[in-house]
Amino acid sequence: MHIQGTNLWHVLLLSFYDSAPESARQAIYERYQTLGEDCGGKDAGILFLKVEWNLDLRKKVHLVEIAIFRDDAALQAFRVHPKHKELTDMSCQVADWQVGDLHLPYTAVPL
Repeated sequence: MHIQGTNLWHVLLLSFYDSAPESARQAIYERYQTLGEDCGGKDAGILFLKVEWNLDLRKKVHLVEIAIFRDDAALQAFRVHPKHKELTDMSCQVADWQVGDLHLPYTAVPL
């Protein structure tokens, strides 16, 4: 579903298991840094993708991803892209995550 004048905003909260080695945590973080471009970038409808270490660890959420996709189809293509699948397969060994998706105008954040 696409709502006229909006884009799909995608938020992921990733929590590493206590047993996850630091090397695995760092490797996953590093892969996220180029994931948007690796999966096709703006040509594939990935308008923005940023992943950083969470500043608030009270709930054991370690990485936060904020992404903006052109539309639902772009998100679905991203989800099945081989580079995304590699990262998902790697992550599920050492972490769990939650996602939220919503339609907002690209300029929803006031400057």
